[in-house]
Amino acid sequence: MDKDLFGNEIGEPNGLELIDKAIALFQPTHIFALFSGGHDSLCATHLASQHPEFSGAVHINTGIGVPQTREFVKQTCDDQGWKLIEYKATDQGQRYEDMVLEFGFPGPFHHRKMFNRLKERCLRQLIRDHKEKHRDKIMLISGCRSQESERRMGTTEAIQEDGVRIWCAVIHDWSKENCNQYIKENGLRQNPVVLKINKSGECLCGAFARSGELDQLKEHFPKVAERIQGIESRVRAAGFPWGWEDGPPAWWKDRHNQKLLWDEMKNPPPLCWSCPKSTM
Repeated sequence: MDKDLFGNEIGEPNGLELIDKAIALFQPTHIFALFSGGHDSLCATHLASQHPEFSGAVHINTGIGVPQTREFVKQTCDDQGWKLIEYKATDQGQRYEDMVLEFGFPGPFHHRKMFNRLKERCLRQLIRDHKEKHRDKIMLISGCRSQESERRMGTTEAIQEDGVRIWCAVIHDWSKENCNQYIKENGLRQNPVVLKINKSGECLCGAFARSGELDQLKEHFPKVAERIQGIESRVRAAGFPWGWEDGPPAWWKDRHNQKLLWDEMKNPPPLCWSCPKSTM
């Protein structure tokens, strides 16, 4: 059987066909691409923007990220003519500093808490702002890829119904090489943050921070590293004896009778699907 540019057998649905399929199944009133600033989300957003029902790009400002990524997102949307909607965790009453001063730095242990506070509440606001009727569905385009790692093979469905949200992973079957090729062939500008630290850095909550990551930030984004170090000092002073790159030690969890809220081996939420890469 003939194959397309990416080696897929012709006849398999591509990203735009996946959107058409999801529209036929769920009749969403809006189609938003979630644009973190990473290269996967860049490909997914650019591809989704070619669909006539595309509503715009959405960026979630977690309040603890690299500012240059937010600048990249805004500039890219301006260049491409995409409508951009930014939701801020702080507008939902969620400040990262307040959270870690209350609970300590998360580690994988509190990743779900971080997601719920910094991203999930913004998604809920997006739905509230655009859902007019009880039965309305909102489609969210993600850059999730099933081939991101062996451990994640098969864990990401191309189309998923999640209440009023319809998740559509338009680059579901792409490899990293496919993404790089797509970016090159479409003349898309790459996020310089990704080129320096190998991730978008739109969320630096530290849930899956690895040893040496703070040093990497010091090298490329010293103001960001300085901010995190300042938060570290305050968190330790508040009685939590571990840093941003660490998680609560076992003795701490046992002593405080804390239950595991997030198992890093379980499938992550769609917006944090790539976070555990740093632990591999």
